[in-house]
Amino acid sequence: MMYFEVFYQTVLAFGTILVLTIFLGKQQIAEMTFFEYVNGITFGSIAADMATDLDDHTTVHFFGLVLFVILTFLLSYISLKSRRASRWLLGDPVIVVSNGKILENNIRKNRFTISEIMQLLREKDVFDVSNVQLAVLESSGVISVLLKPEYQPVTEKDMGIKPPKKPLQTPMELVVDGQIIYENLRHLGKDGKWLMKELHKKASVGSLRNVFYAAMETNGELYVDKRRD
Repeated sequence: MMYFEVFYQTVLAFGTILVLTIFLGKQQIAEMTFFEYVNGITFGSIAADMATDLDDHTTVHFFGLVLFVILTFLLSYISLKSRRASRWLLGDPVIVVSNGKILENNIRKNRFTISEIMQLLREKDVFDVSNVQLAVLESSGVISVLLKPEYQPVTEKDMGIKPPKKPLQTPMELVVDGQIIYENLRHLGKDGKWLMKELHKKASVGSLRNVFYAAMETNGELYVDKRRD
């Protein structure tokens, strides 16, 4: 009986926190600010108590979890409406390197060490601080780096070269079980008439009912699998 109760409460806690997290949005699973960090800890703590409490306090923990989500939603709404509240809850980006110069005071105010800043720069493939035009420590704890113009990678546009058309990154499904995927077809800039012509040319197909699967592969070739090979 005890194990069944734990099982039931664990499923309830997991389902509840999953639904409520979806309700709060993707912000909760992105790079965490102070606000999301506290949310994550509290969510986990309440859910754990809810899952393992055998003293008939499940409804109390459930109420606390829902109440915390409501408060989180309200604070998120306030931060959207008020710039001052947003700065207090989420924090502000801070410039830590400007024109190759390290801003020690800004680093200290955010309780970072120079070693930690250098590590963040190296993670961005920057090893020489003198090459940095601007480095900003974001409220999520990551660093954004803008190199000086002379150290930025040369692009095809800089060299006056028109880049070739890039191949597809993944196969694009066009027909699944006799049904045309029009969204993918539009993404390729094609229409149904073009598709039927290509199906006939590729596999002598006269009707979509005979096509089980068709996709534009990454090499630009049309793959066709008939329903009865």
